[in-house]
Amino acid sequence: MPTKTKILFRLRSLEMGGVVKVLIDILQHLPQEKLDISVMVNLYQGELRNEIPKDIKVIKICQGKEDFSRNVLIHKIQLGLRALKLKLLDHFPFLLKTYYKERYDIEIAFGKSELEMVLKSPQKESKKIAWVHWEFSHEPELNRTEFNLNQLQQFDHVVFCSDNVRKQVKDLFQIDLKSTAVIHNVIHPEEIHQKSQEEIKDQPVFQEKLFTFSSVGRVKNGKGYPLLLNIHKKLIDEGLKHRILIVGDGDKLVELREKAKELGVNETFILLGNKNNPFPYIIDSDCFILPTQSEAYPLSIKEALVLGIPLLVSDVGGVNEILSDQIDGLLMTYDESDIFAKMKTVLTDDSLVNRLKKGASQAKLKFETDAIYQKIEELLTNSNYE
Repeated sequence: MPTKTKILFRLRSLEMGGVVKVLIDILQHLPQEKLDISVMVNLYQGELRNEIPKDIKVIKICQGKEDFSRNVLIHKIQLGLRALKLKLLDHFPFLLKTYYKERYDIEIAFGKSELEMVLKSPQKESKKIAWVHWEFSHEPELNRTEFNLNQLQQFDHVVFCSDNVRKQVKDLFQIDLKSTAVIHNVIHPEEIHQKSQEEIKDQPVFQEKLFTFSSVGRVKNGKGYPLLLNIHKKLIDEGLKHRILIVGDGDKLVELREKAKELGVNETFILLGNKNNPFPYIIDSDCFILPTQSEAYPLSIKEALVLGIPLLVSDVGGVNEILSDQIDGLLMTYDESDIFAKMKTVLTDDSLVNRLKKGASQAKLKFETDAIYQKIEELLTNSNYE
């Protein structure tokens, strides 16, 4: 029987997010007869921790908050001890040997925060792969960008989820990485359509029929939702009635809900919080909007296109590898006046919207699935990178 390739994916946590969802999808489709796969998580917490396939070995460095005491004082002590443990492992990575029960052929950093984890691995002989799901052109701190790039140069192979992001490394920083590949994130049209038909008990019922924009994303700095709220208010004040539904959690969620209430638009600018199934909300909308400052290859806009919903998205990262401008959506700059103008055009030009909807209904033909899984399998069974 052929020897299986031993793979270790490193993750910070299993909290809801695009990167973790992509990894879980990959784990569900990799050939178990060829690969022996483990996932090591620093924090065994998050909405997706029960989604990892049962045949994948999970190595938990620290318990999740879900497993902590409900007593406030004990809970705080547990959080403090956990933070101390992670700090010790960071400063003395040889202690990680306790968790490395097997020898791995390949170790994979599946996100930005995991780069250092893999580089500090106690197994120096394993091949190291970095999987880049972020872009570099909008990094808030240049020194942080340089730090990430210095880390990437230490990996045997770097996978980019977008060709544009790979080009950024060379064009913006004149850096040639020794071995790279582009592997787009996968979606499953049939599954998305099926989930979009599920009955959602808490789906809002509106008495007034309005043009509705939907969005899915973390409500945090850089996603543009505070900017979108201001634009929404201006459009409403001009008499352009519409509704915005945002699915997603984040540290700015409560603050933005309060701001919408202050502006008197909380009944039309609706932050739904996290939903495990966002598709029923998307399919009931007229347009999907993502006014993000930085994004590498957002799965949410592919999912909206599969449901036949046209797009309004910032032209960042690999967005233009998904959206065909003026055909199935409109590209925007991350600028209040441009976003305002594009939204106003959509709200006032029925012929444009109909044309974009027609384009969106054909967009699923652009997305491949089996070929991407084959590419990932070849990557993980071949240690001679070029």
